[in-house]
Amino acid sequence: MRAAEDEEIAYGWEIRPFEGLVGLLPDGIRFGDHRTAIAGRLADRFGELLGERRTYRQAPWSTGLSDHYVEGGLILHFDDEERLVHLEAFDPAPVFHQGLPLTGIPYAAALTALKAMGIRLADTDTGVEATDAGFHLAAPHDPEDPRVHSVGLFRSSLVADPVTYSEADPVERITAHRLVPGEGTEAVRLGEDRHELGARLGPAQQSVPEYGGAAEDWYYDHGLVLSFDADDRLTSLVITYTGVSGEAWFRGVQLLDRPYGEVVADLEAAGVRIEHGELAGRAPEHGFTLLLRGHGNPAMPVGGVVIGR
Repeated sequence: MRAAEDEEIAYGWEIRPFEGLVGLLPDGIRFGDHRTAIAGRLADRFGELLGERRTYRQAPWSTGLSDHYVEGGLILHFDDEERLVHLEAFDPAPVFHQGLPLTGIPYAAALTALKAMGIRLADTDTGVEATDAGFHLAAPHDPEDPRVHSVGLFRSSLVADPVTYSEADPVERITAHRLVPGEGTEAVRLGEDRHELGARLGPAQQSVPEYGGAAEDWYYDHGLVLSFDADDRLTSLVITYTGVSGEAWFRGVQLLDRPYGEVVADLEAAGVRIEHGELAGRAPEHGFTLLLRGHGNPAMPVGGVVIGR
């Protein structure tokens, strides 16, 4: 086993805790790096060896994009300013921690070796987190394949920022949101206080997001993901429904879960100009953005509506 704390190894990616990966690129892949810069460095170093780059949204409410390098075993997740915030590596990507290979080996063997090295591990719903080393090992998904499913790298410990649930009393569901340009919706306005919103909207899942704000509250019943600043003021909201159905309306046009091409045509007929972007369509005069999860084509349904970003 080879320690690599003070040098960047040339035979694979070496984890730099809470920084990223080094070893196969002169500047590595580091958190905070811009998406375009990373793509350029990878292309210069590996060319077509990384295979197709597939861009998608990790979830309907994700305001940042993710790039999957299929043959290279890398998925890079970016924030809404295209800065790297999280990455995942799979076999065949050769990922090491202090010289110990983590991808392509049996999950149980990886845990045994990490414990022997004195690495502190914390159980999670999907595997274990090396809390002081900045990475997570996902347990195998396939019972016929005992290998580590993936290695995830984060800017800070997931265990340190657990998901919690508010204790507010349930309220009547909001099934249709009507957008108010520059302000939010008829039910939720930008700048509102987090605690006042909680009293009005009922129970929420609360967490510290990877990006976009100091805190995030998910109101599943209302289809709302709310982001707040350090002063607990609402800075942005995403309307998206998971598990239950709901709607978002602007100028008589229903925006959610309809083909993007149809939504844009209806909005333009209502006098709303749409700027087409990568997996998104923005209404700049009215302050909202339509989010698509996969490759942008007219048949792709709108998965979320963002206000305030």
